Amino acid sequence: VGNAVTRLLWNTLKVLEEHDFQKFKRELSKIQPKEGYERIELESVAGLSPAALATLLYSHYGRSHCVEVTVEVDGITLMHRPASARTASSTPRSTARTWLHFVEQHREQLIQRVTSVSPVLDQLYGHVLTNEQYQSIRGMPTPQEQMRLLYSFMPSWDVACKDLFLDALKKTNNHLLQDLQGQ
Repeated sequence: VGNAVTRLLWNTLKVLEEHDFQKFKRELSKIQPKEGYERIELESVAGLSPAALATLLYSHYGRSHCVEVTVEVDGITLMHRPASARTASSTPRSTARTWLHFVEQHREQLIQRVTSVSPVLDQLYGHVLTNEQYQSIRGMPTPQEQMRLLYSFMPSWDVACKDLFLDALKKTNNHLLQDLQGQ
């Protein structure tokens, strides 16, 4: 997936459960975009993957409007979920949070629930973390403090770094990620 905006859209779409992703496509075909833009027909998106849909949104609506359209449709998708299926990060009043990367959306839970931080750090060393950052995190006494310090470096990370963090978590804490995705 190409540029930063397309990657952001892709990261937002890929964390949707399959039924929410299909609903997103249906709602996308119903919204009326602002003047000067054409609506995307359902037939055009029916078989697309999250990556392909992100690319289509960017090419169809352009850099600025594709984000607006996605936020609008994502909000509609989340509002129509049963209350029991909503989480704190996906309620309609906090739709903006859905634009955060998965590791940002679930920050608090990951800090509390990742019990073995060293394997994650080993995956990030040299790619995302400098030696100094790696050693500083390893020096913290508890997994929660290690995760908090790791998150303190995140503001300087781009989407690719956050993706590497997510991949490291998948390799070392897959059960936890599956639980968070199911919420």
